[in-house]
Amino acid sequence: MMRVWAIAIAVAGAIAATTPALAQTDAEVSAAYTPLFDRCMKRGDAAQGVTAGMMDCLGSENTRQDARLNQAYKMVMGRLDASRKATLRGLQRSWLKERESTCHAAMEELGGGTASAIVYSNCFLDETIKRTLWLKNYRP
Repeated sequence: MMRVWAIAIAVAGAIAATTPALAQTDAEVSAAYTPLFDRCMKRGDAAQGVTAGMMDCLGSENTRQDARLNQAYKMVMGRLDASRKATLRGLQRSWLKERESTCHAAMEELGGGTASAIVYSNCFLDETIKRTLWLKNYRP
C-alpha cells in the first residue's frame, strides 16, 4: 500500500508541476504543510498506507489550508481598491475552476481505484497551498 501512496504522490506532483501560473517550488509547498498533518500521516492507519487513514489526514489538512487560503484572500482584498478587488475576485473564481479541473485530471490519470481519491485530495491540498502562497505574494 505504501507503493500506492508513493505513486499517488508522484502523479500529483507531476500534475501540480505543470501549473505555471502559480510557480511555487515543491519545497515551499512542503514547508506549508502543518505539523499536525505530518504527525497524522506518521501514525495509525495512515502510516500503514490505509486509504481511509490517509484520507482522514488529507481531509483535515485541506480544512486547515482552506482556512489559510481564506485568510490570505481577505488580507489581500482588504488592501485593494474596488476595481482591483473585482479583478482579484475574477481571478480567484477562475482559479477555483482550474484547481478542480487540474485535480480531476490527476485523478483520472490513475483510472480509478482507491489511489485516485488520494491523488485528488493531495492535488487539491497542494493547489490550495500554492494559491495561498501566491496570494501572500500578490502585488497588484
